[in-house]
Amino acid sequence: MVSEFDVIPTIIGVLFLVLPALLLGRVCAHFKISEVVGFVFTGIVLGPTALGGIIPIFERPIVELNEVMLALWQISGIIILFSAGLHFTFHDLIKAGPKAAIIGMFGVIVPLITGYFVMLWMGFDWTVAVLVGATLSATSIAVSVVILEELGKEKTKEGNILVNAAVLDDVLGLAILSAVISIVALNTIPTIESIAITTITEIGFWVLILLGAVYLLPKIVHVVSKTHPTTLEARGTRQGAALGSAFGLAAIAASLGLNPIVGAFAAGMGLAGSKLAVQVREFVGRLKVIVAPLFFAVIGAHVDITQISSINWILFAVILGVAVFSKVLGCGIPASILLKSKKRGFLIGYGMVARGEVAFIVAGIGLAFSVLSDEIYSTIVFVILATIFIAPILLRNAFKVDLK
Repeated sequence: MVSEFDVIPTIIGVLFLVLPALLLGRVCAHFKISEVVGFVFTGIVLGPTALGGIIPIFERPIVELNEVMLALWQISGIIILFSAGLHFTFHDLIKAGPKAAIIGMFGVIVPLITGYFVMLWMGFDWTVAVLVGATLSATSIAVSVVILEELGKEKTKEGNILVNAAVLDDVLGLAILSAVISIVALNTIPTIESIAITTITEIGFWVLILLGAVYLLPKIVHVVSKTHPTTLEARGTRQGAALGSAFGLAAIAASLGLNPIVGAFAAGMGLAGSKLAVQVREFVGRLKVIVAPLFFAVIGAHVDITQISSINWILFAVILGVAVFSKVLGCGIPASILLKSKKRGFLIGYGMVARGEVAFIVAGIGLAFSVLSDEIYSTIVFVILATIFIAPILLRNAFKVDLK
């Protein structure tokens, strides 16, 4: 059970991460570098295996990845994706739908297969190869949407397709995660039929959540908006109802085996076309000042810098090459064909490069079940970190090019 004594040091630890992250993020933005890079780097330097583990508070390290910190991390991710959804209406999804679905599907399959066969070629066991491929399959939606918002490109055609492809990518990635758990935990190889059923089920649940958000949430918000405006503004009922819907759909998504953040994204999309969209967007935008640096700093804090000496640098270079090029080509080629523009297509590929929370989960499962050695696990973690640094650079440079 979480006690008051657990919460207070954790809150101090949050401040220890967030305030420097905000500062370094501003410095990065000044030099035309993505704020995400500053946030993540702060987490690495101030994480529990670095300064955060040395500086004491109440006879404990000032930064711990305990259950309170990880809960705040998940909450931050929910708010970030809810904010992203508020910029995309259901009509935007319909426009991007077929293209985003195809790009997202290739964005999962190509890294999975490429990672698998490259690891086999390097002489690793097939179970290790499966885990590495699965780790590389899912794009981090949070990284993609924050970079697009920084660049002011989230409402472009490419931004719309990129975000919706990343959402589907995440859903498919979780279906793959289910298969991976069967392999490493149950020691069984799932059949093609079971994988197909799991995938279709996951996508079906996501569609149902989205339709519920689109057709029910605006009605609920409309009822709320009918109340006396002064009372609403004084108590923040509108904003509270909107934010409550994000956590509600996140909980529903989690109960159905999906990533909670895709439920939050659906809630945002459901409210994007409502009368209160602008007001809610401004409110959530203020919350993001705190939750965005916290979310990415905690990602950085997951990195154990004491393991840097155990990294196999040849393996690191190979896996990083597969991680980058499998997304750029796997998403960029179909996107180029669908959009009839090589520049626009590969821009989407660049935006899909970053890996994040799902990749950490898959790698962690491999370590927990002793499928991945400490050396391979540490190498993969630093590959994930590298993609978070590379993606903003690629995407920012791509938007500087004339996309005609």
